[in-house]
Amino acid sequence: MAASVNGEIILLSEVRERMFQMNSLNQDPNASSTKLKEALDTLVEEKLIILFGKEKDVKNTSYEIDKAVEDFRGRAEAQGADFNASLERAGLTMERYRAMLGEQLIARKVLDMEVRNEVHISDDDVAQFYRQHADLFSARPKARISHILKYLKKTATEEDFADALKVITGIRKEITDGLDFAEAAKKYSEDPSRDTGGDLGEVVGGQMVPEFDKAAFALNPGEISQPIRTQFGWHLIKVFSKSGAEAAPMDKVKGEILNRIFMERFQTTKADWIKRIKKDALIDIKLK
Repeated sequence: MAASVNGEIILLSEVRERMFQMNSLNQDPNASSTKLKEALDTLVEEKLIILFGKEKDVKNTSYEIDKAVEDFRGRAEAQGADFNASLERAGLTMERYRAMLGEQLIARKVLDMEVRNEVHISDDDVAQFYRQHADLFSARPKARISHILKYLKKTATEEDFADALKVITGIRKEITDGLDFAEAAKKYSEDPSRDTGGDLGEVVGGQMVPEFDKAAFALNPGEISQPIRTQFGWHLIKVFSKSGAEAAPMDKVKGEILNRIFMERFQTTKADWIKRIKKDALIDIKLK
């Protein structure tokens, strides 16, 4: 026995079964003690909810359980796992698995009645969240960029980098002396973009390697960077145009905001509700 809740026994085998569900379908169900404890905590909480549901005469239909099985089968196949083999590896029969899903469906229905219906979100809540978390809804800046690359292999030494720096510095001087950047790219760049004069098109902030990204978005339109070192070698970067980060209109992200607020309030309300019903429960944890 792993634990008991109001006289209802939770077996160690049930804890291992729950680990099977909580973790990857391909994972060995005999996992660490930390994961065992996590699975047991989930089962104890769920058992409390299920016992509450039985008192309220909450039930499932066969169709609901069939659908839950097929949903899980679909997720298993999407992960490349053999559903039936996974059940067998976890020591689960289909009958036992259906019973597990049935209990979880009851728990979900109870939470819908006792917790979900208690979560209320107003338009003012949405507006306040939008104002306080504007950074979450800002599009990243964009820039139209060209570059010239003096490529270096992964095996390049510091001496190789020093020699290449002299080359790229010389190219930059030619450009500042009047050579067109696109022509210089066609002549000297060792990146495939040389065929288009080094043009990378419109680049979104955070899309390139950090050193390149930082240097590019620090430039003003028309400016050419100093040589920038990355894992690929040395770059010269020219920015032709830039657009700053713009916040998405609130009506475009209202759905996302509602989901974020709901999940936060649901978890808080659920925790408070569980705490209340735990007060009157007799819980004995054997698995430490």
